[in-house]
Amino acid sequence: MKPGVKIEPYDKLLFMPVGRRYANIRSIGHKEERGVLSRLQQAVHHALPQFSYRELQDIKEFLHADCWRMPVPVTREEELYPQLMRPEMFLWQEHSAQRGLPIDESYFYGKNYSRLSAEGLHHHVSYVLKDYAFCAKLHRMKREYWLDQIYVAYSRHPFIELAKEKNHVVEAVEKMNRSSLLAVLKYPEDIAYWRHRVEIVMRPYRDIPAAWRWEMCTHEKELAVDGEALVCTCPVCEYAVKYHVDEERIELREEPMMERTVKRIATIERQLNEIAAQSMNVVEALRDVQDVKLRLNAFSGKLERLIELKDELDVEAPEVVACYEQLKAVRLPEERVEPTLMSLSEVVLPDTKVLKAVQQWKTLEVSEATLDELLHDWTALLEANQPKPDDVMIEVEGFQVTRAEVERVEAFLDETELTLSLHLLAQTLMGEPTNKVRTLGLHETAVFGMLGEWPEKYVVKAVKKLFKEKI
Repeated sequence: MKPGVKIEPYDKLLFMPVGRRYANIRSIGHKEERGVLSRLQQAVHHALPQFSYRELQDIKEFLHADCWRMPVPVTREEELYPQLMRPEMFLWQEHSAQRGLPIDESYFYGKNYSRLSAEGLHHHVSYVLKDYAFCAKLHRMKREYWLDQIYVAYSRHPFIELAKEKNHVVEAVEKMNRSSLLAVLKYPEDIAYWRHRVEIVMRPYRDIPAAWRWEMCTHEKELAVDGEALVCTCPVCEYAVKYHVDEERIELREEPMMERTVKRIATIERQLNEIAAQSMNVVEALRDVQDVKLRLNAFSGKLERLIELKDELDVEAPEVVACYEQLKAVRLPEERVEPTLMSLSEVVLPDTKVLKAVQQWKTLEVSEATLDELLHDWTALLEANQPKPDDVMIEVEGFQVTRAEVERVEAFLDETELTLSLHLLAQTLMGEPTNKVRTLGLHETAVFGMLGEWPEKYVVKAVKKLFKEKI
């Protein structure tokens, strides 16, 4: 805290130098300014009775003054700054004694106090001093103390307590609102009305960022004074709450009416339960899906392998494999599906067509023997289709290049650090010991002369087709 300067006869004013590299005040001699200061001193005297002895002592300690005074900013020209400074200038902050206080608009009130009427000045000074009394009270405790108080008050807020208690319902509503099941439940007008109500009911829940559910986030916070409250802001989450200090109460950005909010979250769950009860055909189909999925899961190891083989072979799968593959994407509750919000919200159904298809799947016969036979056939087919070293990769006028030969050349090109032209590679494969081939040591490589029996023009064609991208 930077000490202020006392100037007689203004015993209730504490003069503060503002503006960097301006640390001292010698005097304020302008006649017009002395008149302003007399009016300001009178306004301070007029405001004193509204403050208790404790509040005045707090302000005195807050400003490190020998007696109770109100700060007045003075510029380096030893002229009065036109606005009074906010107490936040000194709240939990230290300022260098060698430098003037910063001139930052956020630290000054907007009104030009020298132009106010007597009544306006009294009102403004009273307002300013109330802010000083409040900040002085805050300053008694460290910033971390108030952050802890805000954390505790936030978790005690009735809506946050309700949201924490009903979090399972809140999440279920949000899941159900996005669920494909809504398209098959009865009746469309009931569904439309329910979704409309969801938008209203969920608004206060959605207003709370994910990191604040249902306790404050762990990011660094900013604290600002607003009347007799502290505004706690998270710049990362772009969210703020207001803490009313005397009431030890949090005010949310969107403050819901609690009695109505409690009823609404219960009503939205009950309404979906009533809709689901009218759609037992869907519930029964989901139960059938559970049964089929449970039956097929007993063979999951073999079925997973069959799916892999199907993809590798690019063949059409038998119905049991296709059924299992479709049901893999379906998520169901562990318990029997019930016509309730909590149960249906756990259903993940990428395609509602499975609800019709399951009627046919119920009659599917599956056995270890059938799956083993299919695995044997597909494995044999895959092995038969595996690439072989003597597979012909290219044929030019009766001359052939096998897979093994292509792999030898590719391995050579991957390993060599030489930059080969198409013509130089062709010479090497033909086995022509030219001066350049010898200089580069290509005559000693494993691929030298590999296509020695080929005519040169055919070798060039083969190289272009097989190795153009490699060189």
